[in-house]
Amino acid sequence: MKLTNPNIRWPRLLRLSLFALLALALVLNFGLALAYVYALTHPPCAAPPALAEGLPAPLIDEILTEDGVRLEVWYYPSHNGAAVVAMGGMTGSLGAQPPQVEALLQAGYGVLQVAGRACGDPPSPVTLGYSESFDAQAALDYLLDRDDVDPEKIGIFGFSMGGAAAIQAAARDDGFAAVIAEGGYFNLGQDMVEGDGTGPSQWWLLPFQYTVAWMYRLQTGVDPWLSSPVDVIAEISPRPLLLIYGENELASGRGQLQFEAAREPKELWVVSGGGHGTNHLAAGEEYGRRVAAFFEAALLDKGE
Repeated sequence: MKLTNPNIRWPRLLRLSLFALLALALVLNFGLALAYVYALTHPPCAAPPALAEGLPAPLIDEILTEDGVRLEVWYYPSHNGAAVVAMGGMTGSLGAQPPQVEALLQAGYGVLQVAGRACGDPPSPVTLGYSESFDAQAALDYLLDRDDVDPEKIGIFGFSMGGAAAIQAAARDDGFAAVIAEGGYFNLGQDMVEGDGTGPSQWWLLPFQYTVAWMYRLQTGVDPWLSSPVDVIAEISPRPLLLIYGENELASGRGQLQFEAAREPKELWVVSGGGHGTNHLAAGEEYGRRVAAFFEAALLDKGE
């Protein structure tokens, strides 16, 4: 009986093993990207935290977005004729969620806080700032119908993806007379494929990062490269713009790049010791003072 030469079988086994490893890598790549993007675009709808004690109860209402989603809004009526739309992160801006609006309420501004799309009717994918910029325009329309608000004294204040939404909304609609954007990204597509941009790109992560961008587009219908505050930020001028970044998030958000792309009047406040969502803690009382002072100069002193 003739025995099979074992040396002949090794090349075939090696090819099969390499094919199996490649297939496993692809499955893991797509599976992890799908799970990651789904978590970003479909966050749970959680009950909003209450505002600090001593602040008035808001009027609870709703707005209808351009794509037919009803979003809950909390409105605190204006006592000085000016109002500010507040756009938050993935879970919206209701209650005590960023951006921090207590100083504005204490100064008499009307504030309209907008719920996240995950809590909409019907629930809708969170697009991390693109569709939310159109939600901001629906919020502007709401304020324009209010008798307590001067239509020329409406600002917008956004945090994280809400900051990106604020820039894109104000670039399209000059009904926003002043803009504060805190901790937002510069271009969503590039942010997805380049990481935080604080170090050299890791080539072995590129397949996963590009798959994340593709999965985002598949789940939201939005090209992430089109959600690009840095490409439109110059259109806000001649209305005043304040960019806020913590020193620990300035590089990842390309805050300096956005500031350079913007036109005057503009200001960049880098909060010493601040990070994403902690700038108000790092700056203390100065945070509220600077936010209120910006809108006072941009809205209340407008035309004086």
